[in-house]
Amino acid sequence: MINQRDLLKRLFNAFKPFEPLQPGSPVYVDCREVRGDGDIITDLATNIEYSDNNTCQLYAGHRGAGKSTELL
Repeated sequence: MINQRDLLKRLFNAFKPFEPLQPGSPVYVDCREVRGDGDIITDLATNIEYSDNNTCQLYAGHRGAGKSTELL
């Protein structure tokens, strides 16, 4: 029988928490309907595209929230 620590370690590593999901990944869950905010990618792109000056965009969130996955 596998002990709890080994099980948690196997689960943790199976999900590869430090690697963002690649575009089109079958395990991606689109949460835009329940997130309650606008399309952040469109907002960021609009700010960058329309500015005549260099811009600095801050895209922040909790660790593991899916920032890198969204940007990919």
